[in-house]
Amino acid sequence: MFDGRNRPSTTASVDPAWDGRAPSRDQQGIAGTSGRLRGVGGRWLAAYGWVALLVVAAGCVNVLSAAQHAGSASWAELQGPVLDEITSALVIICLLPLIKRSVDRLSTTGDRRIALIVIALSMIVYALLHITFMVALRHLVYGMIGSTHDFHWRDEFVTEFRKDLVSAFMIALVFWLIDRKTAAAEPAVTQAPSDARPPEIWLRDGARSIRVDPVQIVSVTSAGNYVEFALADARHLIRGTLAGEESRLKPFGFVRIHRTRLVNMMRVVAIESRSNGDFVAKMDTGEMIAGSRRYRDAVAAIKGTGN
Repeated sequence: MFDGRNRPSTTASVDPAWDGRAPSRDQQGIAGTSGRLRGVGGRWLAAYGWVALLVVAAGCVNVLSAAQHAGSASWAELQGPVLDEITSALVIICLLPLIKRSVDRLSTTGDRRIALIVIALSMIVYALLHITFMVALRHLVYGMIGSTHDFHWRDEFVTEFRKDLVSAFMIALVFWLIDRKTAAAEPAVTQAPSDARPPEIWLRDGARSIRVDPVQIVSVTSAGNYVEFALADARHLIRGTLAGEESRLKPFGFVRIHRTRLVNMMRVVAIESRSNGDFVAKMDTGEMIAGSRRYRDAVAAIKGTGN
């Protein structure tokens, strides 16, 4: 006896809508890009924070090295190196987004050559901006403490520009390594297709088209050149063949139990055998649908029993 609990699983196979367009309410939003402190925004801030921390650490090392070379730890000796490192670090941290966004093009641009050109250009712009704003900021800070800062553009620009190109390359490399490590550590997320919709089929007869949820269909019966779809609360007669509808409905759990009849096994609550080998399928609507012994094996396979 089949009690209806061993129902076949349906396949998410769906016939396209009559006009080929999904209703606007069926469209799904793109996941994974909202929320700036989580997801993409969170990863961006984490990478930015780590590189900024490295910049500060490098500045501290440079100050300590200057103190060691000066042989004194007095403020008079360290004032210049400290102010120089602070102003340089502040400008670098403000310019980090320029390098980060150019590195991001490696994963968002299909042509890597274009991405590398953008990175190279951003490094040049970074170096020019760093020198310009660093010198301006030092003039401002030194003036506030009653001192002066001398920067000889003709003699020092080339050296500083070369140093900044090297630092820009190292920063870009660190951003790239952080992004690779983050991507490798994240579990793969399977997103639902943007056009995913509940299962549906369309019953067409000339210019008329009716959208129906396969679960609502109880049985399908051949009627000459037509096929009758029996739903719990309605019946639809469309032009077609039972063989064609069997092929279309099979993914949704429909099984032929008679030469002229298909039933929705998800709505079968019991199978009652007859002495002559035939059987009757009792539907959840209370309807009793006769089945032929010729199709017992197909029904038994769906039930998962050999009775």
